[in-house]
This record gives sequence, structure tokens and C-alpha cells, in this order.
Amino acid sequence: MENANPNNSEYIIIPNPIYDVVFRYLMADYESALIVLSTLINEKIKKLHLEPLTHPEKKEPINTIKDPKTDDDVRLFHLDFTATIELADGTEELIMIELQKATEPEDIFRFKRYISKNFQQKNIVEVTDIQTQAIKIVERPIRLIPIFILNFRIENEINDLLIKINRLKTGVFKNETLKKHNEFIDNLSYDMLVVQLPNLHNIKEEEYLHDEYKKKLYALLKIFDQKEQVKNNEHRLRLIRKMFPGFLDRVIARLQAADSENPDLEETMFIEDEILKVLIDRDNKIAFFQEKFELTKNQLNTTKDQLNTTKDQLEKKNELILNIAKQLKATGASNENIQELTGLSIEEINDL
Repeated sequence: MENANPNNSEYIIIPNPIYDVVFRYLMADYESALIVLSTLINEKIKKLHLEPLTHPEKKEPINTIKDPKTDDDVRLFHLDFTATIELADGTEELIMIELQKATEPEDIFRFKRYISKNFQQKNIVEVTDIQTQAIKIVERPIRLIPIFILNFRIENEINDLLIKINRLKTGVFKNETLKKHNEFIDNLSYDMLVVQLPNLHNIKEEEYLHDEYKKKLYALLKIFDQKEQVKNNEHRLRLIRKMFPGFLDRVIARLQAADSENPDLEETMFIEDEILKVLIDRDNKIAFFQEKFELTKNQLNTTKDQLNTTKDQLEKKNELILNIAKQLKATGASNENIQELTGLSIEEINDL
């Protein structure tokens, strides 16, 4: 029988952080977000901004669906952070961390769309001209680190819990690796982290026991262990307290406070169960058709440059644009979004 005092209990009961409403609540707390992100990227974060420094793009209506009970928007999970990290040589760097979480493998199209938008974010900085010593304002790219927390496997080759994709700059002929920062290459590439939560139980103790980073990382991701769901209640996890070292106390406490500070938490989790998959399916279809349209548009522009435009070619181009507009409309895209993508008028879109 468990001890009646929850603080002395062998177990911890927390709302399931795989749910967006719970994880958003966790990451809205500065200290908790700092612990989670610094552990994932294995960097010392000196400052963290819960919103990008640049103005975020307004979310399109196609990315939302209405909760039939409250008429509120239910949004797909996507969080951006800007962070100042301390590098090994003591210097500081501003980076952008894009955090996405998914339970379905079909999310690849919307993942690509979000990365493309964030890859274009800029940082305004002051620099001193070496020759004149004059101070000028310049735009610099922000290094992007996408992190994907997936409740499914993307590989069965090594069955690892975390896959890290590094930027490796290697000369083909000399077979040597560039070790210094390279303005051109580093600003056009990015590192990436992919968490595969089902592989938590494929990790053996000896694989992390003697590495401080791996120990902390494993303990953090253990909080998401879906095999520890309370019987007949996938909205709660029952975790063994001794599995979590002291650095996670703030995170655990924040998760435990989610119920008391969010009276509608359980209802919102039920909404995610019922509605979110429909939203994800629709958003993925829209992203797919957007990519298809961009490809078609580029092909048509290339053809236009190579050949003299004829009446038949123009008719063919218009037919392709109309077909893609119809497909976008069928997925629930707004008229404004279709107009932006295709160049069609609102009247033409209404007639489809």
C-alpha cells in the first residue's frame, strides 16, 4: 500500500506531457523550459526567450479548428524559443530552438513548412567596421536547432532514444573536416534532434550510467514514458520517484501543478483525443498541396523561360492552377490563403 503522504510516496502521478495542453503549460514556465531545452541540446543556456525575438508570423486560419464546446481555436503543437548560449570558448551565440511534438508519422509535410519559415528568421546586430571603427546595423541569420519529440519510431536500425544530426563539413579530395565556424556553410545548415519515445525501453542502464549528459537526458525523457500510464487512464502517468534526480524537481512540480491551475485540463485532453488528429490530417494535406503547387509553379516558370508563351501553354498553366486551388479548397484552406498561393481572385475561388 502506498504512503498517504504524496511527497513520501514511491510513485509520482503527473498529467501526461505527451498531450499538448500539458506540455505547453510546462514550457510556459521559464525555469522548467530552461531545464528541458538545456538538457536536450546539451548547452549552457544563459538567457531564454519564450517567444522569438523577431515578430512571429500570424497563424493562418487553416492551422486551426474550432472546439465545438467552447468555440476556441485548437492549434497544432509548435513552440519557438530564442536562446543565448555560452560556447566552449566563453563567447555567446544567439540560437533559435524550434520544438515540435507529434504522435503520427504523417506530419512530415508540416514539419518541413515550419522549418522553412524559421530558417529565414534574422537577428539585428551592431558591428564595428574594422577600418573606420564606425558602428553599423546588419542582419545576421539565427542558427536554428529543430527538436522533434515523436511518440513513434522513425528507424529500426539502432533503436536509439535520441538521434542527433550534426553539421559535418568535410572536404572531398583532402578528406579533412573544417573545425572553425564558416559563415556561408553554417548559415545555410542546421543541427537537428529527433526523440523516439517508444525506444525508452530499448536503452540499457550501462548505455547512460557513466555519461552525465546521457543520464540527465534519459531521466528527462523518462517523464514522457507512455508505458507508465495509469491503468485505464492515458491522461496520467505513474512514475517511480527515485528515477528522477534533483535537477528535475522544478519540472516535476510544474507538471503536478497543472491540474490545480487548469480546472479544464482533463476536458482539454479529451478534446485533443477527439479533434487533434482531424486537424493534423487536414494541415498535412494542405502542406502537401502547397509544396506540390510550388513545384508546379517552378516547372511552369522554367518552361516559360525556355519557350515562347502560346495560347495553349497559358491554358494548360491556368488549368493546373485551378486544379490545385480546387484541391486546397477541398482540404479546408481559406480563400485568402488560396489567393496568396495561386494568384486567383476571390471571385474565381468562390466559383470553384
